[in-house]
Amino acid sequence: MSDDSDKKYSVSVFLPAYNEEDNIEEAVLNTAAVLRDICYEWEVIVVNDASKDRTAEIAERLASEIPQVKVIHHEVNTRLGGALRTGFSNSTMQLVFYTDADNPIDMNDLRWAVPMMEDVDFITGYRLNRDEPLKRKVYSRCYNWLIRLLFGLKVRDVNFSFKLVRQEVLKKAKLHSQGSFIDAELLVEARKYGYRIKEVGVKYYARTRGVSTLASPTVILKILQELWIYYRKYYRDHSGDE
Repeated sequence: MSDDSDKKYSVSVFLPAYNEEDNIEEAVLNTAAVLRDICYEWEVIVVNDASKDRTAEIAERLASEIPQVKVIHHEVNTRLGGALRTGFSNSTMQLVFYTDADNPIDMNDLRWAVPMMEDVDFITGYRLNRDEPLKRKVYSRCYNWLIRLLFGLKVRDVNFSFKLVRQEVLKKAKLHSQGSFIDAELLVEARKYGYRIKEVGVKYYARTRGVSTLASPTVILKILQELWIYYRKYYRDHSGDE
């Protein structure tokens, strides 16, 4: 293990969490172990999005044990978009990474992903495997196709929660989405301002504990509503440039 003088990176990782009492401790501890090895300065932020279980209690205990762990509590549930905006706006390091709190990736992937940021501004992951129900596969394929059609964004897995981005990109991008469309919004905004985006393949681990709410009809309807609102604005902005 190298000493701090050998470490070049300053990284914030935030974890949006809603009712993740079965997963949050593993997620935080795995993240902290990796960042401790590769960063001279780092933080782990848990965004507790008004969980009704013991997520807040567990996260606060971890924050009391590890100085670099912070917890932000929402009094009301703000959905994924609100939780992500909170995480992005409260991240203070040069590089910012987010993933879900249900451990969908091996956090050791940051060991090779972070050094890649020396040559790009934004890394977005795509799943090398899709261990999920057929319905979710179909939803995802249709959604990725729609984003490519409307915005010309050639990304294979828009909503996969493996996003590593420079702080300056977040300061420039204007994010408004409340729902899961926020991933596409961030990517389109980054491309609009000319930032360098790189796609990387990542091993995906399906949820084994807790319940996901990201494929419910309400969530899907919200995505489509926000997509249409953003597309109308995007089209107007680009029409004015012609």
